[in-house]
Amino acid sequence: MPRTLIVGCLSFAVALFAAACGAGRTPVGSLEVSPSAIELAWPQFVDVRVRLRAERALPEGARRPIVFLHLLDEPGSVVRTFDHGLPGEWAVGHEFDYSVRVLLSALAEPLPAGEYLLSIGLYAPDHGRFALRTDADEVAKLEYLVAPVAVPATDTSAPRARFSDGWLPPEPGADRQILARRSLVGGTAGTVEFGPLAGPGTLLVRVEIPEETRDRARVELAAGESQPKLRVASSCGGEQVEVSGAGGFDLDFAVSEATAACELVFAPNFQIRWRNRAEATSARLAVLAWRPGSSGAPPP
Repeated sequence: MPRTLIVGCLSFAVALFAAACGAGRTPVGSLEVSPSAIELAWPQFVDVRVRLRAERALPEGARRPIVFLHLLDEPGSVVRTFDHGLPGEWAVGHEFDYSVRVLLSALAEPLPAGEYLLSIGLYAPDHGRFALRTDADEVAKLEYLVAPVAVPATDTSAPRARFSDGWLPPEPGADRQILARRSLVGGTAGTVEFGPLAGPGTLLVRVEIPEETRDRARVELAAGESQPKLRVASSCGGEQVEVSGAGGFDLDFAVSEATAACELVFAPNFQIRWRNRAEATSARLAVLAWRPGSSGAPPP
């Protein structure tokens, strides 16, 4: 091959590489996150507001990317994750404005007291991370600082969960998003007492109805029922919520005043037979957390 052609090919390859690297640092959107500082005591949750505007098209196949939201004890060291899909497809000009619950669940052990960092970024499987235009500092490559997070020492008077006999022992979660779960035995109802609660606030309950799978799990419904359902009632406000179908569900229960404990009653209409375990289960409790203060929506 002539030398001039070799040089030309090399120059073209270098140009393509430079363009690809440059494209990775070209912002695809703008990002704002609030609040700018967070205190997160166990077992509480806070609402983090995310405002993300799509300004450039993403590669083919990445129209609905994932937002990663990480709690770090130091850059690169993740202790909790709150990753989630965007509430809609990525389209140039569209603005996403929503809240994410950042929490320390009562089902998991408290974090050691200290200073942490909350970071955020955007990525898509098989495409990697995308650059965003923001005033926030980078704590790692294409990972942006949301806020410092102060975790105080666990208060001995902090609310705790007490489970009835209808619950199986805690099971470890699959990742740092859900660290622990508890399942109901068979189709029986179960209660959870949570307290003491020093004043009004909001209880966050995340429940899961496992999906039936041909080789692992079989759902058995109560007589006359057509799909799996779970009713959850709270003694604090007299509220009752019903969810149905497989999936995870976040439920908020308002607490209007101080109380020694709120009682939550979980009543499924189904049980699940598992191929790899002798005991039937039903619904799972994946998160239980508390936000003190007004039970209304948090300010933007």
